[in-house]
Amino acid sequence: MAWRRVLFFVFLFSIAGVSNAWAQHQIELTPFGGARFGGVIDVNTTDVDYLPIKSSWNYGVMADYTVWPQFQAEFMFNHQPTDLDQHVIATDSRQFLTSADIDMYQWGFLFALKPPEARLQPFIVGGLGFTHFKAGGDLPFTNRFSYNLGLGAKYFFNRHVGLRAEARWSPSRTTTQQGTFCDPFFGCEIVPVASHAEQGQANIGLIFRFR
Repeated sequence: MAWRRVLFFVFLFSIAGVSNAWAQHQIELTPFGGARFGGVIDVNTTDVDYLPIKSSWNYGVMADYTVWPQFQAEFMFNHQPTDLDQHVIATDSRQFLTSADIDMYQWGFLFALKPPEARLQPFIVGGLGFTHFKAGGDLPFTNRFSYNLGLGAKYFFNRHVGLRAEARWSPSRTTTQQGTFCDPFFGCEIVPVASHAEQGQANIGLIFRFR
């Protein structure tokens, strides 16, 4: 699949960044906690049309390797313990379905908007990878392609310790539905359309920098 090829090249980019990071003598590890919110999983049954994901706390770790000044390659692991409800069409109501664990594994980049010596460093961040859904057999899938894009800021108390706060948009592909695509020359046809769980997250963590 195309997204797997993209993920492979991002992985190679991250590995290449590691060697440069050692040359720069800078690695950052950031354990974090916060909240992940929103998102529904579309289904196509006669009784239920979607599964809302309950907003809840999340936690994980980020590892950043300096590739060039102000540019870092990043890996993020994010775990969300949550619940899935089901939206019942007949009564237009939500009912508890099951507990779930949603784990995101993301490879990407971080671009700082100020030079490395600045104490306050606003940044933009993004990446792609996959999300692992564990819901006790109530979902017809486990691993799905996902990506993220966000903004944040770091504040360094000294050369080795700092604080990081950020917010990210984090969609994950879920189910595939049938949709209609119409071309002005070739007419309309039925095509598969991927649905996404549109989640957001807001996190804060403590940075440990190694030079």
